[in-house]
Amino acid sequence: MMNSELVRTIYPSPLGHMIILASGEGLCFVEFQKVPRNIFMEKRLKKWYTSPVITDGKNAFIESACSWLDDYFKKNFSLLEMPRLDLRGTDFELKVWEDLKNIPIGQTVSYGQIAGRLHKPTGARAVGGCVGRNPVSIIIPCHRVIGSGGSLTGYGGGLENKAWLLEHESLPFLKER
Repeated sequence: MMNSELVRTIYPSPLGHMIILASGEGLCFVEFQKVPRNIFMEKRLKKWYTSPVITDGKNAFIESACSWLDDYFKKNFSLLEMPRLDLRGTDFELKVWEDLKNIPIGQTVSYGQIAGRLHKPTGARAVGGCVGRNPVSIIIPCHRVIGSGGSLTGYGGGLENKAWLLEHESLPFLKER
């Protein structure tokens, strides 16, 4: 059995440090460095990568992710091009994450809307679970998914970060909604 070699770097975002991991195939994790997300990442690594060996450093995929995040946080949205990804998950997770990639900057959708687009009209909760398991935060914009009544719900990086990201994209989110 061959080891999965992954490269890790820490990205200093305005919202706190983020862990970026890339395989030889593409970007596989962008996560806020918080205990619950670190545990999530470790579990996914064990499930989807064969004996992962992680070394600190950079490769072309990490460089691409850092450049993408730099442009995002500087609001250079027109420069953003999806980095090459190495996503591993169930068929349904991959479909949900693919749908998330199509949510434009400056727009939000509900879990139910995604479920409808995936022909699972009663699958909002299942979609929510997949959104919560998105391993590539911000780049796959799970922060743009809100509750059906317009409420700011669930985000692995914390609701305060979700609100910040939406406001950063010129979507002021009213807490009183």
